Amino acid sequence: MSIPKIGESEWYVMKALWDSAPLSGSDVVRAVSRYTDWSPSTRLTMLRRLVAKKAVGVEKRDVMMYYPLVEESAVTRAETTQFLNRVYQGSVKLLIKNFIEEGALSEQERAELKKLLDEMR
Repeated sequence: MSIPKIGESEWYVMKALWDSAPLSGSDVVRAVSRYTDWSPSTRLTMLRRLVAKKAVGVEKRDVMMYYPLVEESAVTRAETTQFLNRVYQGSVKLLIKNFIEEGALSEQERAELKKLLDEMR
């Protein structure tokens, strides 16, 4: 199954569904309010877009219930790969170098990265 492109704003809806699916439309509206101050109609628009993209499924019960059709890990991997290719020409080395040079990695994170690299040998 191909991974649909999830827009930046749509991530909030997906996060709510990955955390607590299945959810009714009103539950999605409530859950997304933790992340944004969008109007309820905007939140429902995001939900409908995700259904159209086949990222979210819907089942008719007493009310419409929504659930993710794609796994969070698969979408995260796809987004990471797209970002890496777009910004760093696919180079993990350039990405890590940038984080190190910008001081974005803590000592603990650097130690964990070093350990991961050592374990790969």
